[in-house]
Amino acid sequence: MTHHPLTKMDEPQAPLPEDTPTSSADVASPPRRILRGIRTFESFTHRDYTYFFFGALLSNIGTWTQTVALGWVVYQLTKSSSSLGMVNFLSGIPIFVLTIFAGSLADQVDRRKLLIWAQVVLMGQAAAFAYLNQSGHITMGWIYGLSLAGGVVSAFMFPSWQAMVPDLVPRSSLLNAIALSSAQFNAARLVGPLVTAAIIAAFQSNEQLGITMVFIVNGVSFIFVIWALAVIRPKQEKHVSKDGESAFRKLIAGFSYARQHPHVAMHLLTAVMLTIFGMPFMTLLPVLAAQTLKLGSAGYSSLMGFNGMGALIGALAVASLPRSVRRERIIRYALVSMALGIFVLAFSRTYVITAVMLVLLGAAFLACVSSINTNLQTAVPNELRGRVMALFVICFMGMMPFGSLAFGALGDIIGVTWAIFAGAIVLLGYSGVLLMRPRLLCPEDTRC
Repeated sequence: MTHHPLTKMDEPQAPLPEDTPTSSADVASPPRRILRGIRTFESFTHRDYTYFFFGALLSNIGTWTQTVALGWVVYQLTKSSSSLGMVNFLSGIPIFVLTIFAGSLADQVDRRKLLIWAQVVLMGQAAAFAYLNQSGHITMGWIYGLSLAGGVVSAFMFPSWQAMVPDLVPRSSLLNAIALSSAQFNAARLVGPLVTAAIIAAFQSNEQLGITMVFIVNGVSFIFVIWALAVIRPKQEKHVSKDGESAFRKLIAGFSYARQHPHVAMHLLTAVMLTIFGMPFMTLLPVLAAQTLKLGSAGYSSLMGFNGMGALIGALAVASLPRSVRRERIIRYALVSMALGIFVLAFSRTYVITAVMLVLLGAAFLACVSSINTNLQTAVPNELRGRVMALFVICFMGMMPFGSLAFGALGDIIGVTWAIFAGAIVLLGYSGVLLMRPRLLCPEDTRC
C-alpha cells in the first residue's frame, strides 16, 4: 500500500448509528474477551479490523522500503537534488489535484474492491521498478512516469482507506481503531527503512541486486493487504449528498469558514508553513547522506529509520499527554524544535548528530501535525468538519510536492546545506511570530 508520510491522519469519520457490530467479525471469542480488557488493543477484538491492521502494517513496511530505495536510485542516477524534488512532486501532486473528488467517489463505490484494485496496480509498479533496476534499463523517465502513476492511484485510494476504518469496528471502538492505525503507520515508517538497510547490507557486494530485492519485497508485501481486503466484509453505507453540493463547493465552504474564523485559518497556514519549509530536508536526505556524511545506501536507509523512530516517539508522547495540555502550546514549541533541529541538521557533519536530529525532527513533526489536526476537528461544527478537513489535507499533504520541488531546485543552485538552512530560517521566523503572539492560534472566546 502506498502512502505519503502521515496519510493515516485522524480524519473525521462518518458517525455510526449505534454500537452494533459492523461486520461478522464482532463475535468475541475467549482470547478476544481478554484483549477487550486491555483497552489499548480493544479494536483487535474485531476480526476484520485485525486482518486489515496487520495487512496494512506489512504493506506499509514494504512501501517504506521502496520509498527509501527509490530515493537512493534517483540520487545515484542524477547526483541532483532537483531530480529528487521532481520525483516527490510527481508522486504528491495528484493528492493536491484529485483528493477532494476522490473523497466523493469513496462514498459512492465499493471501497473494498477499489482498494484491492489499487493494491494490484501498486504491486505492478513495484514489479516494474524491480525489473527496470535489475535489467539496467531504469531511467529518470521511467521513474517519473511510474511515480506519477503511483501518485494518481494513491490519491484515489487514500479517502477510501480512511473511510474503511468505521466500517470495521463499532462506534465505541472507533477512536481506538484510528489511534492504532496511526501507530501502525509510524511503526512501518521506522521498520521499513531498517529493512531496506538490512537487505542492502546482505547484498553489499552487489548493490544493484540489493536494491532490486527491496523492490521485490515491496511487491510481495501487497499480497498481505490484498488477502486481508479479500477476506473482510466491511459494512459500508453509500452516501448521496442530500443538498446536491459538489465537492468543489464544499471546498469553497471550507475556505469561507476559515476566513471567518482566524484561528482556523492560522492552523491551516501553520500546516502550509510546516509542509513547505519544514519537510524538504527529507527530500534532500539522500544528497546529505552521500555528499556530506559520505554514507552508502545502507547508512542512508538507517537515517530514514531514525526519523521514523522519532515520529513513533512523538505519536506515543502526544497520545500520553493529559487533556489539560493545550494543543496550541504543543504546536508552537514543536515548530521551534523543528526549526532549530533543521538548522543543526543542515550543518551536521557526523552520523551521530544527524541521527539524533532526525529523531527530534520526527517527534516534533508528528506532535505538531497531530495537534493541528486535533484542534481543527474539535473547533469546527460537525456539519462543516468534512469541508475544513478536506482543506487541511490540501494545505498539508497537497503542499508537500511544491516544497519538495522548490527546495530540490534550490539545493542544486546554492547547495543542500544552504537550502536546508533557508527552510530552517523561514520556519524559525514563523514560529517566533506564534511565540510572540500566542493568541493567533486560539479561538476568540478562550484564554490561551
